[in-house]
Amino acid sequence: MHFGQAGGFAGRSSVRKSTLAELGWAHAILFLGSIIFALFLLLMSVATARAAGRIALVLASEDYQKLPKSGIGAKRGAEIAEALKARGFEVIVSPNPSNATARASLRDFAAKAEGADLAFVVLIGHGVAWGGQTFFLATNTELGRATDLLSRALSITNIAQIVGRAQTGGVFFFMTSPTFETPIEGLDARPQFTSEAPKNAVTIFSSSARIPVSRIDAAGEQAAEALTKLLQQPSPSLSEAVKVASNGSMGAVFGRVDELSLAKPAPAPVAQSVASTTPQVASTAQKPDEIEGKLEAERRAREQAETRARDEQLRAERAQAEVLKAQADAKKAQADVEKAQADAEKAKQEAKRVEAQAQIAAAQAEGLRHAPVATPIEDTQLGQKQRRLIQQRLRDLGLYTGPLDAIMGPLTREAIMGYQKSRSAAVTGYLTPEQFDALLPNEKE
Repeated sequence: MHFGQAGGFAGRSSVRKSTLAELGWAHAILFLGSIIFALFLLLMSVATARAAGRIALVLASEDYQKLPKSGIGAKRGAEIAEALKARGFEVIVSPNPSNATARASLRDFAAKAEGADLAFVVLIGHGVAWGGQTFFLATNTELGRATDLLSRALSITNIAQIVGRAQTGGVFFFMTSPTFETPIEGLDARPQFTSEAPKNAVTIFSSSARIPVSRIDAAGEQAAEALTKLLQQPSPSLSEAVKVASNGSMGAVFGRVDELSLAKPAPAPVAQSVASTTPQVASTAQKPDEIEGKLEAERRAREQAETRARDEQLRAERAQAEVLKAQADAKKAQADVEKAQADAEKAKQEAKRVEAQAQIAAAQAEGLRHAPVATPIEDTQLGQKQRRLIQQRLRDLGLYTGPLDAIMGPLTREAIMGYQKSRSAAVTGYLTPEQFDALLPNEKE
């Protein structure tokens, strides 16, 4: 019995040893597998890090569907893209992009720009400014009003925020000026950037208010060519790129970054410990989801902002229409008042004229009853100078208050009647030759 128990113990002991051995091999295999997997992830993370070290997006619009052709051209964008590739950039190129294509390319760029060493966006084509922002116009952009920019163009302010996710970022906009068939109120051909620039990113425009609108296209082509030549040099710097892209400070620059060489970087060493890289691999694996979440949140926020902006624009347009209607009504009312005043003044003058004629007629009738009336001087017998002198003399006597216009109208007749009354003569309103000689002794024909 004891032997059997001992044999059983011995059998269980041998089984345990065999099991432990098997478990040891399994652990060893798992350990080796984990090391191999970690090394694989390490290599993948290093490759990803190298690919995301320098990232660039080049959007070049030339052949517009609803607008005149841009004067710079997509060929220049391809040259800049090749020069950036030679500088170690991973470049996303989109020639003549539609609005949807441009936004999709920007989303791809944003995912890769997160945490990159250096991120550039190069924009070539038509641009306009409105509401403190500048917008890049895709080739299918069609605008009916300024608020359409929010959904049919790319905001440079938003792009600057995206490049700001990298360690250092830059937005280069080589602008050309579009011509719309119907002018759109509020748009400006010169760039605007009123929001706060990211601390680690700089935004450069090839034009500014210092450049005439007629020279904007030429300035954009000149700056794009200068940047292409600079990037083809052995060791260009970021400050030199900013200077040439802004046409030597004739353009506009917003934000500031530290000096940085754009020379192609040397390959980074691969050797790192598994323990130190494993957490980084895990965080790298989480980044796409985090980036996608951020992009989705930004998209929703942008859509909400665009909706609010459209609503505010509609309210502003309705208020403006009401103001214009009120102004038109006020102008019409003022015109009616002025017409009524003019009619009243005209009626007043007519009443004076009728009254003067009645007085002349009454005076003539009175003179006929009391004294013979000498033949008066006809107006056609008097020259213009003589009629004006009669008015001047009557004014000197305090009898005439009208203008010296040589017109023998009611006021002049009334003054003559006053003169005749002062001489106790027949009151007719018409001078006799004797009265003319007495009034103007030196003016005989």
